[in-house]
Amino acid sequence: MEKNIFDIIAKANEILESLRLSRSTIRAYQARSFAPIIKAYEERGCTIFQPEIMKQLLNEADKLFQDHAISRKSLNFRRRGICILNEIHETGTFEWKIFLPQKSRDLPSFFTEILKNFIESLPNNKHSLRIIKSIVSRFFVFLKNRNINDLNGISAGDIRDFLSQIHETKAGSMDEVISTMKKLHQFLSLKGYKTDNYWLLLSSPRCRDHKVKPAMPNEDMILIINQVNRKKAPGKRDFAILSLALTTGLRAGDIASLTLTDIHWKELELHVLQGKTNKIVVLPLQSPVRDALADYILNERPESTCKNVFLRSCAPYDAFKDGVSIACIFRKYLKKAGISHIVNDGKTFHGIRRAVGTSMVAKGVPVTTVSQVLGHQSIRATRQYISLDLYGLKKCALSMKSLGGAHEIS
Repeated sequence: MEKNIFDIIAKANEILESLRLSRSTIRAYQARSFAPIIKAYEERGCTIFQPEIMKQLLNEADKLFQDHAISRKSLNFRRRGICILNEIHETGTFEWKIFLPQKSRDLPSFFTEILKNFIESLPNNKHSLRIIKSIVSRFFVFLKNRNINDLNGISAGDIRDFLSQIHETKAGSMDEVISTMKKLHQFLSLKGYKTDNYWLLLSSPRCRDHKVKPAMPNEDMILIINQVNRKKAPGKRDFAILSLALTTGLRAGDIASLTLTDIHWKELELHVLQGKTNKIVVLPLQSPVRDALADYILNERPESTCKNVFLRSCAPYDAFKDGVSIACIFRKYLKKAGISHIVNDGKTFHGIRRAVGTSMVAKGVPVTTVSQVLGHQSIRATRQYISLDLYGLKKCALSMKSLGGAHEIS
């Protein structure tokens, strides 16, 4: 029986809603998974689900990625969207392959009590706790499915099999899995459980691969901000947003959530609650940026009871939902400036953040200070900015005199 592609997509959205995923996740699937598929069917003048078209879309997505036209994340979203629709076409539904928090409700009270106590023993970082809770919940579900209800009865084989199983869905985050399992091991040891039988499996050192990503070139940043017409709305808003990014290195999400009370006008400071770390960072507010903010708030910002500084330029005059809207504003002026962009070339909104960090390092600002300004939780995340300071790296180069004269080096 022929099925309408739009009905299948509607069914997919309905199932995603029923899984109680976050609104941002559902919006991401709609925009990055299903929207390209809808566009492709409309361009072909077809409304009936066609397996051949889905194969073509999969091949097209792979080619776009190979040509650096889309990112790895966008490729994964498109692949998942196609797989979801294929499964619904064949079976009428699809099984969510990723662990959901509600699955932990099916655990015996013994496990849920240990999970609760373990989470309460950790530092209160909302983002980290969510990840840790998800991993430990998966582990306890894995034990339950093996009819293991006594933590003293866990074998090294059980741990090894669990790590192998979770690797299928979290291959890029196994360092987080190992770190979480170590924390759980330490907690259980303190509570008197015998866990020596899997300690050796977790003792091998692991670290996340950190790539040195390029920063936004200074000349491109100047060219972009010069494209803003402050005489026409929303020019004053966009100029203030870009000025903030260029001088503070704030994340797009933090600019979107910036409130009027975060601006300390007399002290020339910003007090920003970071969405990623849930910590407040105090940043200097340069006079030109202060003036740009004041110009927008007094002369262009729509009348609104919303506490956020930056609002939509069209009714309803609400705050931006997240940093994606800020990044879209940046991309508008990137295109207007005629600057070409491919994946991983640094010409992104986050590339501005890297440029600010790189500039500070190049000027001799201590890495610890750069880390504080950028709101990093440790200097590990700041090290990539040292790697991008090519002039500074040249000073660290070792002499080749020990290798002999130039005529001796082939």
